[in-house]
Formats: sequence, C-alpha cells, structure tokens
Amino acid sequence: MKKISTRQKIINSAYKLFYKRGFNGTSIDDILKDAGLNKGSLYHVFKSKKEVLLAVIKEKIEDSLKEEYEEIATVKKPLIFLENKLLNIDFFDFKHGCPLNNLVQEMSPVDEDVAKALLKIYNNLEYYYFLALRDEKLSEEEKKSLAKMMVATVEGAIMAAKAAQNKAPYIQIVKQMFQQLEK
Repeated sequence: MKKISTRQKIINSAYKLFYKRGFNGTSIDDILKDAGLNKGSLYHVFKSKKEVLLAVIKEKIEDSLKEEYEEIATVKKPLIFLENKLLNIDFFDFKHGCPLNNLVQEMSPVDEDVAKALLKIYNNLEYYYFLALRDEKLSEEEKKSLAKMMVATVEGAIMAAKAAQNKAPYIQIVKQMFQQLEK
C-alpha cells in the first residue's frame, strides 16, 4: 500500500473540511487534527492556509473536473454523454452542494488569487460544455454562450437542491435544460 505524503494528507483533509464547513469555518488546527498531523507538518509544506486552499482548488477540484469531463472531447454523442453524466448523481452530496460553487461564493469577493483560480475552473467547465455542443448546428459564439448558460443552469440546479436538501430540484432543472436543448 502506497504511503500518503504529508502534503496529500493536508490537501485531502482541507478539501473535506472546506467542502463541509467552508474556508472561513475551517481552522488550521481543524485540518491538522483531521489529517492526524502536528502544526509543524503544515508549515513545512505550506506557507499559509491560503496556499493550502490554492492547492485544494488545483489538485482536488480542477484536476477532478478535468478527469471527469475530458472524455467529452472524444465521445461520439457528446451532448448525450454530458446529459448522462449530469444525471448520474448517485455520488453527489446535495447537502453540501458544489465544492467549486461554494468556494466561488465564499472566496471570490475577498481574495483575487483565489478568484482567478476559481474562474479558471469555471472557464474550463464552460469549455467542456462547449465541446458537448460541437455537433450542434450553431455558430461558435452561440455554442460558447449556450455552454455558459448551461454551466450556470447546472450550478443553479445544484444550489436549488442544496437549499431543498434533496436532489429533486436538480433532476427537474437538468432534465428541463436538456429538453429545451432538443428543441
């Protein structure tokens, strides 16, 4: 069994805690306790809690979305692929919502570096949705605009499900989005 590095333990714990409690609701001590590490361990690897957050954004959120969506560039029916992916929600935690959206709401207004890192991920997500539209008979600009709207719709659907504390609003909104796209 491969040993998990101190850095990875910190990132894993921080991700879990930031997701459940938010960045501001999580202390360095919370992260260390969850990771089973002492304070010196964190500061040996990261200079600050913000640096931990930027690593979480890159290595947990950005990288997982890339892994989740990069296949969309090569599948035969990309829009159907995206619809199936978005409606396969058995893994999703609607109680806590979307890690990306949660951090955007909490941190984008207060930290420019974090805002830039999160915007990069949103732009990547819009690009994956744009790729899903590649077979549609639309101009490039229309596809870009539609991809942006789709991301906003899905993120809004996640928020609606989080507010309701169940998946029904998400399913309803996402299904409706794809029904509209078929027209």
